[in-house]
Amino acid sequence: MRFKKQSVLPSWIFVCFGIGLLFWSPNMMLAQQDPGLSMFQLNAMNQNPANAGLRGASFAQLHYRNQWTQYEASVEGPGNLGTQLLSVSLPFSKLNFGVGVLVMSDKTPSGVGQQSMKIQLAYHYTLGEAILSLGLRGGLQGKSFDGRAYRIRDENDPIASQLSGKVISQNQFDLGLGLLYSKDNWQIGLSADHLTSPKFTMDTPQGNMPVNMVAALHGTAEIVLSESLAAMPFAQVRYYSGKVLPELGTRFGYKDLFWLGGSFRLNDAAIGMAGVSLLQQKLDIGYSLDVAMVQAAVKAPLTHEIFVRFQLPSFQSNGIKGLPVRTPRFKIL
Repeated sequence: MRFKKQSVLPSWIFVCFGIGLLFWSPNMMLAQQDPGLSMFQLNAMNQNPANAGLRGASFAQLHYRNQWTQYEASVEGPGNLGTQLLSVSLPFSKLNFGVGVLVMSDKTPSGVGQQSMKIQLAYHYTLGEAILSLGLRGGLQGKSFDGRAYRIRDENDPIASQLSGKVISQNQFDLGLGLLYSKDNWQIGLSADHLTSPKFTMDTPQGNMPVNMVAALHGTAEIVLSESLAAMPFAQVRYYSGKVLPELGTRFGYKDLFWLGGSFRLNDAAIGMAGVSLLQQKLDIGYSLDVAMVQAAVKAPLTHEIFVRFQLPSFQSNGIKGLPVRTPRFKIL
């Protein structure tokens, strides 16, 4: 299948924008309160609720991340840092509307975990050849603690003593918003999560663990290099707890068959990734490998990530835009 003819100028503007991100706030690295993904640009529902149903996207996606594989620490329990996500996108194009579901589970060897189950709603408004999308997601944000796995570091810590040996979980209402401006060959978006700043006491008088707001500015583009080859740069800047984390990368796609790429997360890791499309583009599979570049001696050097996306039957009628000709750009959905 041939790539669509596109304007290259907006893509190069995006590339310059992304390069600038690499040099923004070079010392602002902090452990994330939300689990991060290396293939963030390939999990559109997690990245921004405004992506729900965009351009008729109808799919279900499973995404798994195993961070610092075989990591072991003397002060934590056994097991890896793992994140699992399930996302679903359903379009209602006649209403210029999209609905999504996002379910997340995240765990650490220390016994601390996060869970969420949220519904996403998006409205897509046509602006000439572009689409302006507004997204909302809301639902339950949870924290859990397995005191059987936790190893007490400070015997005088009253909270640790109260939780030792107990299994506790709490859920609070949470809210997020997203804004997305997209054309056929590029898009830029802004999202903000945890607007309600849910707080967790974990059944202790002293406990107060808020989940602070996380915001992200992100963009993707497609630059056609030939009838069979395209470059797809992507970038993201995340803000949380007063810190900034930039990421930048590029994928190269061959027709609708497979792609290869890489990215760099500032003060953290270099990432390689690859993907393939099967069953006449009804099944997409992607894999990434992180290599730790900072403080590698105190953590396992490799992180693995994989996703599987199933294209669902589209039930579009005459709406905002029909399902476009598939290109690697469409695969960000």
